[in-house]
Amino acid sequence: MMAAEGRDAAGRKRPRLAAGGLVWLVYLILYFVPWLFERPGLEAVAGSAIGLGLFLIVYLDAAFAARRSVLPHIAAITLIGFALSPFSAMWSVVNVFAAALAAAKIRRRRTAIATLIGLQAILVVGGLALRLPPVGWLCGIFFGTMAGLGSLVQADLERKNRQLLAAQEEVRALAASAERERIARDLHDLLGHTLTLVAVKAELASRLAARDPGAARREMEGVAEAARSGLAEVRIAVAGMKGASLAVEIGRAKRMLAAAGLEADIGEPVPKSDPEREAVMAMALREAVTNVIRHAGASRCTIEVATDAEEALQLRVSDNGRGGDIREGSGLQGMRARLSAAGGMLELESDGSGTRLVARLAKFAS
Repeated sequence: MMAAEGRDAAGRKRPRLAAGGLVWLVYLILYFVPWLFERPGLEAVAGSAIGLGLFLIVYLDAAFAARRSVLPHIAAITLIGFALSPFSAMWSVVNVFAAALAAAKIRRRRTAIATLIGLQAILVVGGLALRLPPVGWLCGIFFGTMAGLGSLVQADLERKNRQLLAAQEEVRALAASAERERIARDLHDLLGHTLTLVAVKAELASRLAARDPGAARREMEGVAEAARSGLAEVRIAVAGMKGASLAVEIGRAKRMLAAAGLEADIGEPVPKSDPEREAVMAMALREAVTNVIRHAGASRCTIEVATDAEEALQLRVSDNGRGGDIREGSGLQGMRARLSAAGGMLELESDGSGTRLVARLAKFAS
């Protein structure tokens, strides 16, 4: 029934009268209903005009009040209502606005309810003390209680709507952050793999250029093909279309290891799995092979893909490189996060005989 808050041009909070705030003033017409049956005198008309004018000033000031106590406004409106009681009008309608104002503008629910109860008590005591007709203050109590309760319900709904909007904004922010992280992980894996392959082939072409120009040209054609493939995969990753095939990725890994001069030992056959798990495992395999080529200093890499008794898909990548302490960079961290998000896990072991990486991904619930 009352005011809501907005912001000014400078971004500061300011009060804004809700659309219904002024509409409710139409109920002031009820003040004049008794005059339809009993013609008022000049004194009643003048007194009512002054009283209602003061009421409108106080009411509108309270409606536009921002983070100020409205208790003085409520007290003033209550007094104005009693001051209008001698003029043979429905004076208690003014007190109904005081009740609605208390429920709408007092932020603490208990304080608002206590104020409502106090206002109704004041009407009873004031009506009896001033010996006013019961119909006036009894109507004020009834309609004031209804208006107050209605404003409390409306305030609760508005508060819950604000909380819901805030939660929706938080969900959107979290979703955007998660998508940025996903794109960052995918781009790291895709570009790391592609650029490593380009570097390996370019170095090989440089060595072959003098003694075997034809082979060097083929390697450079491979560089161009790797760049085109990487560009396409980047577009797919940004679009969120994760459809990598594990079998295709194993074939790429074999070619990449061969180009880098590493012996590839790949277990056969590669078990079939659902596309979602294959996409996650394919990205894990890509990052693992890239790390073997760039960091392991190995001469052999073994890749095994299998399913266990629980139908979990398991990828094992091991090498005979230098081993030692493993420092997880953004690539391994991204792999671990991707597997964890899909309900999987990542294990790493490294010693003098090389490094072993095991990625396990449980069967997705259907």
